[in-house]
Amino acid sequence: MLTKLLELFDQTPPATADTVGAPFARRDVAVVALLIEAAQIDGDPAPAELEAMARIVRERFGLDAAVAARLIATAQSQLAASLEDWIFADAVREGYTAEERAEILGLLWEVVYADGRLVRFEEVLLDRMGSELNVDAAEREAARVQAFARSGRSAGGGAE
Repeated sequence: MLTKLLELFDQTPPATADTVGAPFARRDVAVVALLIEAAQIDGDPAPAELEAMARIVRERFGLDAAVAARLIATAQSQLAASLEDWIFADAVREGYTAEERAEILGLLWEVVYADGRLVRFEEVLLDRMGSELNVDAAEREAARVQAFARSGRSAGGGAE
């Protein structure tokens, strides 16, 4: 596996290639990989988190359920083959505007809030993602608050 990763670093993709496998753009696979990581960071993704992730993928990218499932499977494969999530954060940072990155951070918060609880691992991941995506502190908090409001929860949002 390490050999495969080293080979990937040695390869220089063509300047015009923004895909990791038709028909999905690298930046879109990266978003979905981060959504998957948010759902599973606490070790046991709740059905509500997985459902929220699948819904977000369908809505965000305008996909039907079958194509969304293929995108999720592609992102899952890429995530499983990686050692760190920085490669996905980097692709999102390079592929989206500041406003879009703040929106994506909100989607990550929406996934972790979907099961009705926020664990420390989730909070730490999303704080780090906000920084890695270059979302400023005020926008990070706004993304969290908006996602919390969309979740329909009635209290604060502190970590367990």
